[in-house]
Amino acid sequence: MKTQTMKKTIALCATLLVGSASLLAENTASAVKESPYAVTVDFPYVSKYVFRGIQVARDSIQPSVEIAAGDVYAGVWNNTPLRNEHDDNISKELDFYLGYTPKLTENLKADIGLTYYWYPSVSKSYSDHSFEVFAGVNWTLGNFTPSLYVYRDLNLDTTTGQAALGYSIPLKSWGTSLDLNATVGIVSPDHGSAYDYYSVGATVPVKLSDAVKLSFGLNYTVNDIAGAKDPGLWGTAGVTVSF
Repeated sequence: MKTQTMKKTIALCATLLVGSASLLAENTASAVKESPYAVTVDFPYVSKYVFRGIQVARDSIQPSVEIAAGDVYAGVWNNTPLRNEHDDNISKELDFYLGYTPKLTENLKADIGLTYYWYPSVSKSYSDHSFEVFAGVNWTLGNFTPSLYVYRDLNLDTTTGQAALGYSIPLKSWGTSLDLNATVGIVSPDHGSAYDYYSVGATVPVKLSDAVKLSFGLNYTVNDIAGAKDPGLWGTAGVTVSF
């Protein structure tokens, strides 16, 4: 009964959000063209919250708000699990981030920034926050979008390197695309064992208007942590509003 109720609740929230987002997009359509900044509101559901190859929580919602002006962007991201997890509440997460994306060449951009991770419900046995800096580059090569990033967590004394490759297949007859992605990363703490993670996925965006789109995705993630369970298969569904 709890599972059925949860599914009905998620479906109702999604329906109300799409309706509200469509109305908001219509009311702000004229402002989008003239605005010197862009605001993106994202409201996805994920069947598993997976972070760098590790499953942190099961069913969760991950709302976020990001504002960008020129090459500078800032945002807030949240993970709220929809189940009670026995993980000292580290799955309840609120992130604040700031970044700068200067254009290096016609098809290459840098990305430099920082993220503050806050776990508001964490138990006293864990630190309730972490601070990370990052630097990366993103290419656009036709339908290919490769990227390389390095992250350094200053609280956990951990360095992460990650390479990703995206490829978009246009589905013109359906008015959408099939967006494929593959990711490989290595997490290396100063004190402790390093591990690798790998992920592949596919996403289909559905455009409702110039400002509103839905997206549906499926991913498969594994890691090489001894004795740990791989996240395996997990899905996403969400709505994004830009204005």
